[in-house]
Amino acid sequence: MKLILLFVFGLFSLPTWAHVRWFVNSSEYTDATLPVDILFASILTFILGFCLIASFITRRGLLGPITSNPVMTDTYFFWRILTVVMALFFILNVVFGEFIAPNLQLNTGQELIGIILQIAVATVMVFSVTISGIVIILIAAASSILLPFSAVIDYLPELLGIGGALILIGPYISPFDKKMFSGLVYPLGGRQAAVNLLRMMLGLQLLILGIHNKLMLPGLSLTFLDMYPYYNFFQLFGWENFTNHHFVWFVGLSEALLGLMLILGLANRLVVGLLATIFLITTYVAGPKDVLGHMPIFAIAFILLCESVNNTANVLPLKTAS
Repeated sequence: MKLILLFVFGLFSLPTWAHVRWFVNSSEYTDATLPVDILFASILTFILGFCLIASFITRRGLLGPITSNPVMTDTYFFWRILTVVMALFFILNVVFGEFIAPNLQLNTGQELIGIILQIAVATVMVFSVTISGIVIILIAAASSILLPFSAVIDYLPELLGIGGALILIGPYISPFDKKMFSGLVYPLGGRQAAVNLLRMMLGLQLLILGIHNKLMLPGLSLTFLDMYPYYNFFQLFGWENFTNHHFVWFVGLSEALLGLMLILGLANRLVVGLLATIFLITTYVAGPKDVLGHMPIFAIAFILLCESVNNTANVLPLKTAS
């Protein structure tokens, strides 16, 4: 029972589930490696076990609609929430003088580009969701050109996923987009394609964050844990052998494997439900700054919890008629 409780608390691992580069300067950390021992192997086995059990439960339909069938597909409520969230997200970024995220800083001569693009998303959203999605794609492209790719890669999948999904969903929730873009969007798969794109891109971002910020560069997360040692819950509960190195391995591997499950469409609702719970707790602990960065994630999570279809489940089709 103690091991189970430690695992549950470890899943709620606070800001180490977020972008560690928000808290640690990428140029100011000590390089490190993750040693391999029995505990490392046990962590790998435990996480793989969770993934397999979640997939089995979903595939067999053991919990019925809770794990398998889409719900609330006769409404576009959460899609409209996503549009509001994205408009607010970029407005607040401009207010706080940020471009996408705290660790992405444009040069003085480039700041105006970031301001114009971010304001454009919120302004255009008033009459066209599809065009706002195109602007978000432009923001992703601009960030790739103006900023180091090693930093931007942590955000590109999310931006591309949200931008593409808004382009696809626009004709369903915007009269202007229905008139102008329905002939283009409907043949591309419409609402179902938008849901799938969000799911795969969120999964890809988690996979990148787990590998890029934890497994490939564990020194980043280890530096963070040196700054905030109380985030290693395992040690707080008396498991002193569960070092910060083990914790980084645990978090990085969890992010990577959960992201891979989303990409493949395996046990979507169980995975997204777990991720949503984790991000709620990180937001509560990390404070207002973390709220802004995770606003899009929350909106995406609600959509996926309602509409994402598992590739291995016998599910009902989405309703796509407006």
